[in-house]
Amino acid sequence: MNKIIKITLLLIAAFLLISKNCFAYWVWSPDTGKWINPVYRTFDDPKEQFDWAKGYFDGKDYKKAIFEFRKVLKKFPQSKFAPEAKYYIAFCQEKMKKYYPAFTTYQSVIELYPFNERLDEIVERQYLIGEIYFKKKNYELAKRIFEKALQNAPYSKVSDVAQYNIGLCLLRMRRFSDAHDEFENIPENYSFSPYLDDASFNAALCSFKISSIVHDYDIGLIDKAVDDLEYFLRRFQTSQYVPQVESLLNKLYYKKAEKLFKVAQFYEKRKKKFAALKYYEEVMYSYEKTYWAQRATKKLKQLRDE
Repeated sequence: MNKIIKITLLLIAAFLLISKNCFAYWVWSPDTGKWINPVYRTFDDPKEQFDWAKGYFDGKDYKKAIFEFRKVLKKFPQSKFAPEAKYYIAFCQEKMKKYYPAFTTYQSVIELYPFNERLDEIVERQYLIGEIYFKKKNYELAKRIFEKALQNAPYSKVSDVAQYNIGLCLLRMRRFSDAHDEFENIPENYSFSPYLDDASFNAALCSFKISSIVHDYDIGLIDKAVDDLEYFLRRFQTSQYVPQVESLLNKLYYKKAEKLFKVAQFYEKRKKKFAALKYYEEVMYSYEKTYWAQRATKKLKQLRDE
C-alpha cells in the first residue's frame, strides 16, 4: 500500500510540474475572452508590437527580439515602425555575429525604405561589417561590401575610407591595375580626405608592382611608376611614406638604367652606332649613381675610339 501511495504522489507532482510549465506560456485575454500564448501573439498596435520586441533587444535576447520584430513587418508592413523593425533585425544579427546576413538585411532596409532616417547609420554599419571581413582576409567579400556601402551613400562619413579600402582589397588580391584606379578615385572625389597620401602612395606602389612584370625592352610601365612616385614626393614631402617611396624610386632608377643599357647593347650588336651612343649617354647622364652608368661610360669610350 505504501508503495502505491508513493507512486501516486510522484505522478501528481510530475503532473503539477508539467502543468505549471505548460500554463506559464498561456495568459487570459479579457479582450478575446480566451487563453492566448504570448509567444504567438501579435499586438494590434504597431508601436506596442515594436516596443515589445525592443524589450527583448534591450534585454540582449536577440533571437527572441528578431522573432518579435518580424511580427511588425508581417502585420504592419506600411507602418513607420516597419523600417525600424527591419533595422533592429539586422542589428540583432550583427550582435549575434551573423555578419553577412546582417549586411544583407541592412541593405534590404535601404532598398525597401530608401527615405528612412537611418541611411547614414546603416551605411556606417555596413562599412564596419566590411572591415570585419577585411581583417579575416576575405578580401573579395569585403570589397563587395565596401562597394555597396559606397554605392548607397557616395558622400557619407565613411565614403572616402570605403573607397580607399576597395583599393586595399584589390591590392591584397594582387589586382594591381584595378587597385591603382580605385586609389586614384580618392583625390578625384574626396580632395579633403585624410587618406590622400595613403591613396597616392598605394597608387604609386601599384605602378611599381606592375612595372616588375615589364618585358625586356618595354620601359613605358617603368616610366609610369617613376612618374607616380616622383609626383608623390613633390606633393607629400613630409609624409611617413617618403623613405619607402625613395627606396622604390632607387630600385626603378636602377631597373630603368639596366633596361636602357640593354637597349643600347641591342643597337650596338646591330651596328647602329648612333642609336647605341644615344642610349649609353642617357644611362650615363640620367642615372649616374647606378652601376649601369659606370658600364655605359666605358662603352661610350670604346665606341667613340673606334
